[in-house]
Amino acid sequence: MQEDIIPVEIVGLSTSATSGGAFVLVLGEIGGNRKLPVVVGENEATAIVIGIEKKRPPRPMSHDLLCDLMEYAQIEVQDILIDAIDEGTFFAKIRFDQNGHQGMIDARPSDAVAIAVRLDVEILVAESVLDEASIVAGEEDQPITHTPKQTHSPIEKLELKLERAIEEENYEEAARVRDELAKLKI
Repeated sequence: MQEDIIPVEIVGLSTSATSGGAFVLVLGEIGGNRKLPVVVGENEATAIVIGIEKKRPPRPMSHDLLCDLMEYAQIEVQDILIDAIDEGTFFAKIRFDQNGHQGMIDARPSDAVAIAVRLDVEILVAESVLDEASIVAGEEDQPITHTPKQTHSPIEKLELKLERAIEEENYEEAARVRDELAKLKI
């Protein structure tokens, strides 16, 4: 049985105050309310932004070079798929067609997204990855109310912290809390 794959779009790319030069790429489910925060390096974030803005530097960047090589080899990228997560590390595939033959190659999600924005191809995420690592947005109208005298379990405290981070659109913090929650629920 084939797993469902969900189309996403880039909804944000911001610096990460706590990750020493890292950035958070936020992918949003098209037609849904789940957001997938992915930590990427500074160089990869720059490559994604240059691709989004359709700028070509005077000398080709690595992702531009790879796209040019694929074109020369008559490889047509169909889409990119973020298909797995293991201990907080995401995995992706670049799916392509070459002269009628379907193939895929392993890639870091940041590199795959940098290629996808250059080639205007769809970005997809496996349902299982969204189920495990996404943050549900859209409940901003629901204020979190509790009295100071309420006592919460460690899991409940983290769930409240997660809700606040989502309300504030602090996806980096939400991802960190999500991972902490996952460790407690094991």
